[in-house]
Amino acid sequence: MSSRRGYAAKVYEAADLWIASALKSDDSLFTPGTPIWSREWLGEARTRFLDRPDKWRGRDFFDKLETVLAGSPPEVYQLVGEALYFTYLAVSNGRMGQARKVERVNRVLGWSSERVEIPDGLHDGLERGIMDSGRFFFSNFGIHLAFVIEFVERWKEEGLVGVLLNRDALESPWKFREFVTGLTPRKMAVGSTPNSPSIQRMMLLHLAHPDSFEAMSVNHKEMVANAPKFQRFATEPTYNHDSKIQQIRAGLESQIGKDPVDGDIFYKPEIQALWNPRYNPWDAFIERAKKVADSGGIDQEIGFKIPIGNKLAAARDAVRSGADDWRGVLEDAFKGKDFNLIPWQLLSDFRGWMDSQPDDALDALKMLWASDNVLVPARIRNFSALFPDEAVRGAAGSRMSVIATLLMGVSATDYPPFRITVFDNAYKRVGYDPRDRNANESDLYEHALGFLDKVIKEAAVRDLTLDNRLEAQSVVWRVMGDNSDWIDDPDDEPEPPTPTVSPKPNIADLAQDLRLPQDFLEKIQTLLEDKRQIIFQGPPGTGKTYVARALAKHLAGAEGGVSL
Repeated sequence: MSSRRGYAAKVYEAADLWIASALKSDDSLFTPGTPIWSREWLGEARTRFLDRPDKWRGRDFFDKLETVLAGSPPEVYQLVGEALYFTYLAVSNGRMGQARKVERVNRVLGWSSERVEIPDGLHDGLERGIMDSGRFFFSNFGIHLAFVIEFVERWKEEGLVGVLLNRDALESPWKFREFVTGLTPRKMAVGSTPNSPSIQRMMLLHLAHPDSFEAMSVNHKEMVANAPKFQRFATEPTYNHDSKIQQIRAGLESQIGKDPVDGDIFYKPEIQALWNPRYNPWDAFIERAKKVADSGGIDQEIGFKIPIGNKLAAARDAVRSGADDWRGVLEDAFKGKDFNLIPWQLLSDFRGWMDSQPDDALDALKMLWASDNVLVPARIRNFSALFPDEAVRGAAGSRMSVIATLLMGVSATDYPPFRITVFDNAYKRVGYDPRDRNANESDLYEHALGFLDKVIKEAAVRDLTLDNRLEAQSVVWRVMGDNSDWIDDPDDEPEPPTPTVSPKPNIADLAQDLRLPQDFLEKIQTLLEDKRQIIFQGPPGTGKTYVARALAKHLAGAEGGVSL
């Protein structure tokens, strides 16, 4: 766990200083060398503050607190101010900003006859938070502040009589947890139930032992520990949610790795969607889309696709005008080693059809690229009627990747490219209605366009503007293409294949099917037998995965197993 993650490092540094001054000694956080966190001043603070809940509970807490503490020794004001600083330390900026935290702590310190302020070096500790404290924290703020004071007083009482050695408890996360969670407030002002206030306890646990306890509420811990999708990671017997969550974290990090900057893995949008039933999976998707936009990924996709759309529009004009060179104009759109809108195998089949049936191909393109008043479903249906199944190998999804690319000649921004696997994965990721498995080309594309319109709407309500379907498709392409740290639903994982021994297949047959040189495939086969692995390198969409899967199935044989 990356407990000292970059953006919150100052929070942990300040917590370590408070623990050293308040729990390991009787020192002071703000004025080191001054005995502030002593049993004497803790007792005085209890008498003036904790023992008089009727004087400070309710609204206008700080006005009431000033009245309750009136006439206190300077050390009491400073102790309460330092306790307030620690109480605010973990609170996220979403609930309260740094300036307001500093102002309130200094306000309490300012009531003293001996003025003390937060040292400059500790201001940064309040700049960032690490936990969403929730509304209850602020509506009942007094009991959380009171708990910090009572906790330290009880900590020192227990250590004094030897019931629990402070040194051992601080060094042992589980002993510390036992003390923190088992502490029953003796003042009803601090909490009406034995475990109140729970959020302050969780903050204390995490700040003292960030590698053992997550920065989350009791309710969220319970949800994570009991999430069905995480049970595969919890393989060892455990007696509490915290130790179970450690196993879950280890399992997740084994899949996606540790984040060297932000160790808050359970609040990554796509992971929170797996344990929080109230979490909207669109949040995770659009969060990634924002990263694509911020990195310039949308601009790169648009910059690549718009010129292709312009060339296809020129081909459309040539087809509709009956120009003799329409085929050459169309081929110009497919040029370039990085062209990947149509898989190379399908593009090869499409070219072969145009070569063998040029008149049929021209008639089909005229149907697809008809006048502007023809609706897209009709264009696709009319084209498909003249586009024989043998022209492009594969089901409707494969044929539609060719058709969708050609539709960019009508409008690249309205009718973007289509890949059935990319869209299917995206539907699943956000919970969008899956496509009909028996749908024809027209229905497949209409479903995809509806999804892109949904992406635009969901992005808009999350402060990301996508101007058209092509930008939405570019986002989908990039987000689903960079899936290295998605956590997949274990229910969708295939059963492990059963290895079997099969005769070595005829590599010549595979070479003919893939339209690749036989010596090339023989070289790959030799490398696999020797090195046991091989890497295909090249631009996206150039057929690497297609060839790899076809080769794997061929080498495994009819009874073999292949997993992806």
